Amino acid sequence: MKCDYFLDKVFCEFTVITHDEDCHIVTKETGIKPCRFFNKGDRFTSKYSPRIGRQPHGLWAIQSTPVISEELDISRHIQYFQKLFEDKMDIIEKLKNQYHFECVFSIDIETEDAGVGFDLNEAEVTFIQAISSRYSCHFMTKEKIDR
Repeated sequence: MKCDYFLDKVFCEFTVITHDEDCHIVTKETGIKPCRFFNKGDRFTSKYSPRIGRQPHGLWAIQSTPVISEELDISRHIQYFQKLFEDKMDIIEKLKNQYHFECVFSIDIETEDAGVGFDLNEAEVTFIQAISSRYSCHFMTKEKIDR
């Protein structure tokens, strides 16, 4: 049975690239446990080949909970990070300026629609600029969203 609507799956991620430093510095400074992390030199195995490699840099990341919906809503994900970081903005600045870590905010969207777009208001854009040194957005079109 065909649906009269398309579904979108959305989540946002805040990533700190720690270069040569131990990524646990970020956990210690923020008091937040990451969703995923690794240090420079850690071994990994590709899920697409038997190749074993070493991580070229450290990484510490947290994500908002993925939401599957008929409505493409980025605001609730940004609000999650605003609440999480409301009393940690000076720590984010310290990570960027004192440690010289790269902070990246990304928006990930999987959609059943052939074309999607979203709007951010001025406060959301200002917040993203304040916490990150780089912003990225990833779109993936799928025939059916995995629930």
